[in-house]
Amino acid sequence: MATLQPDRRLIMFVDMESYSRHDDAGQVNAQMNFRRLMRRAAEQCGLDRDGWEIQPSGDGELALFPLGTPEPRLVADLAPAMDRILRDHNRDAGAHAQVRMRVAFHQGLVTRTENGYAGSAVVTAARLVEAPALKEALASFPAAAVGMIVSSTIYQEIVSQSYSGIRKERYGRVSVRVKSFGDEAWIFIPDENVNAGPIASVDASTPAPRPDLGGTERVEAEPTGGSRFTFGSVVTHGPSVFGDNGRAWGTEDARAHRQGRQ
Repeated sequence: MATLQPDRRLIMFVDMESYSRHDDAGQVNAQMNFRRLMRRAAEQCGLDRDGWEIQPSGDGELALFPLGTPEPRLVADLAPAMDRILRDHNRDAGAHAQVRMRVAFHQGLVTRTENGYAGSAVVTAARLVEAPALKEALASFPAAAVGMIVSSTIYQEIVSQSYSGIRKERYGRVSVRVKSFGDEAWIFIPDENVNAGPIASVDASTPAPRPDLGGTERVEAEPTGGSRFTFGSVVTHGPSVFGDNGRAWGTEDARAHRQGRQ
């Protein structure tokens, strides 16, 4: 049997938030709406969705883009297009029909098999879309409909170069730990600034700037518990608020709210 050869591809994972809360009829409707959403978003970006290699997952999809796809334009435009469409949908939809998406981009070697797609790059994209920090960031902006996370590779090669009008200052750096996967990634919420949210509180174990350094350096103590979030130059431990009208994440009622959304 011939050895399967991998191709280097741009990879996207899309996952629908709170899909399991729907009953059977609701899940059927959500899947149909998802397909229409993705086609409309692709058309708005001038992309040919028929050329994508897609592996559906019920509440989302894995998509591999054809060689020659304009990667900067796709990273810059697709998530914002999805967000615009979904914000319009959610504005008139009842609470049970609200749709929100998490999107992850990565690139690397992928092998097509008889049962789907294989490779560490696919695993990385799958872990990124499940990143707790992405879920927290999306929950912190109630009006947003899409949260996007990009791997460090995508950030360095595309975002940091400000291709296609990308505003790199609107991306927040996070540390992702999902199962055995661990890496740095960057989060973006369309029409929001994850780096500009007010901070409600920080862990008291974090010392103030040392006077002899003129307040220019801060030494961070190890947290004794709770969650740790890094958005740009801001590091918080424990309950925090990100974005306008945000919720204080890390509190018991916030955890209960998150569990209802996931």
